[in-house]
Amino acid sequence: MTLKGCIRQIMRKMLIGSGISLQVVSAGEFEDSLQALETEKWRVADGWGNGYPFVNDWDDGAITFNEQGMAITLMTQSLPKTPMMSGEIRSHGFYGYGCFEVDMKPIKAPGVVSSFFLFSGPHDKPEDGNGIHNEIDIEFLGSNTNMVQLNFWTDDDAYENSHESLVFLPFDASKSFHRYSIDWSEKGIDWLIDGKLVLRAKNNKSDPTPSVNSSKLRIMKNVWVVDRKLSNWAGKFKLDKKKTYSAYYKNFKYTPNKKCSL
Repeated sequence: MTLKGCIRQIMRKMLIGSGISLQVVSAGEFEDSLQALETEKWRVADGWGNGYPFVNDWDDGAITFNEQGMAITLMTQSLPKTPMMSGEIRSHGFYGYGCFEVDMKPIKAPGVVSSFFLFSGPHDKPEDGNGIHNEIDIEFLGSNTNMVQLNFWTDDDAYENSHESLVFLPFDASKSFHRYSIDWSEKGIDWLIDGKLVLRAKNNKSDPTPSVNSSKLRIMKNVWVVDRKLSNWAGKFKLDKKKTYSAYYKNFKYTPNKKCSL
C-alpha cells in the first residue's frame, strides 16, 4: 500500500470509530499545563479502536497526568486481536485561526506514531462546519525521531491531496522536550519548532490550506502502533510484553488570531 493509501485508511477508520456528534464551536484563548485532566476542555478516548492500520485500542488508563505534564503510554493488553492499548485525547471545542503550541517528547520505537494535530470531518464537526475532512498535522515516526512529518488536508474526504513533508531535526526529539507550534491563518500554515519556522504552506486558489469558512478544528494528541504491512512508512513494531512506551506533553496553549512568536 502507498503512503497515500495508508493515510486514507487511517482517516476513514478515525472518522467511523470516533462516534462523536456535533459540538459547539469554541473561540477563546486557553492554556493548559496538562498536569491534570480538565474535563471541561478535553475528552479521552476509551473502549474502542480504529481498526486497521492501528494495532491498538484506546483506553483512558493509557493517559496519565502529574506535575510534569501528560503521558500517553503504549502498553500490552490481553486481547489477542489488538494486543496493544494506547491513548488519544481531543478537545471538546473547535478552534479557528491562531497559534496552537505544545511542549512534546515523542516515542522512539519503530512502528509507533506520536502526534499533535488539528482535525475535523464528517463525524467530527462543529455546528457551523461543512462536515468535510480538514486536518493539520505534526507527527513523529518512531523509527527516526531526528525528523518530523508535517502535513495538511483541505476539504478532502477522499484523502487524495495530502502534503507530507519530512523535516530533519538537529536533535533527537525523543530525548528532551521541544516546543512545536502550528500557526494557522487565512494566509496559510506555518510550522515552528522552538520558535523557529521550519515549514510554510501558503494558501492559494489552486491548492488551498484549511479555512475557518469550511470548519474550525479540534485539537488532538495520540500515540498509535502501525500495522506491519505499512512498515515501509513507519517502521516495524516489535511486540515486547515487558515493555511500555510513553510520549510526553506539557504546556499547551492556544492563542486565537495571533501569530506564533518567532
